[in-house]
Amino acid sequence: MKVSRNLFSVTLASLLLTAIAFAAPATKGTLKLFEPVTVQGKQLAAGKYTVEWNGEGPNVQLNIADGKNAVTAIPARVVPVSAKNRTSGYASAKQQDGRSELTNVFFEGKAYELQIGDSASQGERPAASGSNQ
Repeated sequence: MKVSRNLFSVTLASLLLTAIAFAAPATKGTLKLFEPVTVQGKQLAAGKYTVEWNGEGPNVQLNIADGKNAVTAIPARVVPVSAKNRTSGYASAKQQDGRSELTNVFFEGKAYELQIGDSASQGERPAASGSNQ
């Protein structure tokens, strides 16, 4: 009887630890924009922003905040890169109307980048980029 109770306790503890380990915690980073960019129609001024993303699999929800004020929440895609990023930064693409559209965000030491908008679905590489270093 004691053995079965102990086995049940160990099994339950293992299941709880597994559930905690697989919970998708939010991941944060800092984004420093050197130029105004547009994110799905919303203009972001040059400056420092906090980005946080969460979700399962490659599709995540990307939240951009200016201090404690939420600026925008958009879908993004986590895309692995061949080598860890040496710097943190972003990429943008010039639009026909002259605006710069934010397409990618990447972080130093990470082996992935976050693709935003059309680039997330098409796997495009952006035309311009900025580094936070």
